[in-house]
Amino acid sequence: MKSADPAAPADGTLFPLSHLQRRLWSLHTLDPTGALQSTARCFQLDGRLDTGALQGALERLVERHEPLRTVFPLSAAGEPVQLVLPAAALPLGRLDCRSGGEPLLSARAFAEQPFNSERGPLARVGVLRTGPDQLLLVLAVHLLVADGWSWNVLLGELAACYGAALTGTDPQLPELPLQYADWAHWQHGRLTEARRHELRRWWDLELDGAAPGLGPPAEDTTAAKPGRTVTRHLDTGTQEALRALARREGVSLFAVLAAAFGAVIGRRSRREELVIGTPVAHRDLPETEHLLGFLVGTLPLRVDLTGDPPFTELAHRTATAARRAFAHKDLPWEELPGQVTAGRQTLPTLAHHPAGSTGSLALPGCRVRELDLPTGASRFDLTVRIREHSRHSSVRVEHDTRVVAPDEADDLITGYLALLDRVALRSTARLSELLPPHRLLTP
Repeated sequence: MKSADPAAPADGTLFPLSHLQRRLWSLHTLDPTGALQSTARCFQLDGRLDTGALQGALERLVERHEPLRTVFPLSAAGEPVQLVLPAAALPLGRLDCRSGGEPLLSARAFAEQPFNSERGPLARVGVLRTGPDQLLLVLAVHLLVADGWSWNVLLGELAACYGAALTGTDPQLPELPLQYADWAHWQHGRLTEARRHELRRWWDLELDGAAPGLGPPAEDTTAAKPGRTVTRHLDTGTQEALRALARREGVSLFAVLAAAFGAVIGRRSRREELVIGTPVAHRDLPETEHLLGFLVGTLPLRVDLTGDPPFTELAHRTATAARRAFAHKDLPWEELPGQVTAGRQTLPTLAHHPAGSTGSLALPGCRVRELDLPTGASRFDLTVRIREHSRHSSVRVEHDTRVVAPDEADDLITGYLALLDRVALRSTARLSELLPPHRLLTP
């Protein structure tokens, strides 16, 4: 590692978990299916795929990235540790689809097979043939070894390694100045007790008097969360107008989207000062750009709706709150005041994925199209994901149906999109003029 230059752990094979991994590992132990703490992508390939070259590309990636050969056994003290294996296999699975069955359901079943964190592997890849020159390619990884940004790395390098395998050449890949275990070691050294105390004090003041924007969580925290997903699209004209608004006001597009999200949640829950959540990447060091691993945490973000402000003012308030929160993001989640309930995340969460941030796949000789995998579970109580594409944005609501009923979720996304449309036309209007009729999430 060049800029931080940490001392390597003495053992060389056993490493402590990062602060981010520790929370994730705890959530993994609460989930009997093992599926909720993983992510999967599914691609339809039209053309002739060389499965031998694909297997070779996977082997190259496992050799290059330590997280793909890392497992998480318990130490003699009963604590989880990272064990980096010198070698590991990632075989290419062949999936079967019963006669008349739905290929996407077979792909989902493959992706949602439980991961064994102690034995691994914590990634799997499978192909399902759906026609003479057509198949589905499914990739699933546990979050312990790869976060959302890691998909950028994984898909880009898979394509490079596959192309090189076809031609018998070496792939042109960027240097990896560090591995995830190095970063975890550096993170532990950075969070001194003095820094911990400073962060706790700051968060106590920041979150004082603001409540999470949802009602109480479901009582059963160990069962799989019955989930539902609803996807809509943001109007292209609205998207461009919101980008122009952000540029004009000197704030990020995220601040605009988060301000609107907080306004809808606050109005629906009858709260003027509330807390929402947002994923934040801990990739401040340039050496982490091509790193595979879990470097994302959920950050509480205070939204202040007091005084019925014009939306532009609310966007500036939210942008200021976000800058302040990002500067204090290093405190582990379990140490944040009032944000943990029996391992559950009860914050309504907004995840913004700018164009190109989640990666795409391009394989020589194949036309590639990504497909949405159906899911029947929700990782958190309520998450809204906005994914930007070159010409439009998708707005996806994922929710635990025990906490947010389906009709409430439908009403929420409708109200959110309506507010964004109105903000695009009248950004200086006050919230009371912009907010559409609503259904309350809590009595």
